[in-house]
Amino acid sequence: MSTITEKNFVLKNGRKLILRTAMVKDAGQIVQLMRDVIKEGPFTLQEHDEYKATAKSEAAKIRRCMEAPGKIYLAAEIRKEIAGYISFDNWDTRRTSHTGLFSVFIRKKFRGMGIGRILVQGMLDWAKESPVNKKISLYVFSTNKGAIALYKKLGFKVEGLFKRDMIIDGKYVDSVAMYKYTK
Repeated sequence: MSTITEKNFVLKNGRKLILRTAMVKDAGQIVQLMRDVIKEGPFTLQEHDEYKATAKSEAAKIRRCMEAPGKIYLAAEIRKEIAGYISFDNWDTRRTSHTGLFSVFIRKKFRGMGIGRILVQGMLDWAKESPVNKKISLYVFSTNKGAIALYKKLGFKVEGLFKRDMIIDGKYVDSVAMYKYTK
């Protein structure tokens, strides 16, 4: 079972944050968070008309992550509102189950408070204890300088660059592949 013990944090602005395993009841809020982030434009693979997740499909993803030893889905909660989340999904084959990718998203009004760092560090702490996970990977747009700086501070290294990998607002954007070993 992939869960963590709930942890409490005080953010830079004094607000209290709870880091915990995402629950099925969070699915609706998470879908709305994603819709809002996608509408902003430059942070996601999908455009607003391509995002098809529903509370039901997101609840299934949360359940799958809770039941699998190499997957985790964490929520950052402030006053009963999901401020952000991170999901890590390892590959399902024996040869690749030791590694996988994560995605992290923060509501716009909660950015710049250290929530991204808390979510990524919480996922890394879980991965260090996991008997399955040995390598954590991610892809980030080269234009997302803040995220790249955070990942480097947390010990991630650049593994590669995918030139002209995305088209955002009619312009080519590179994708940066990064990794960190947990064992």
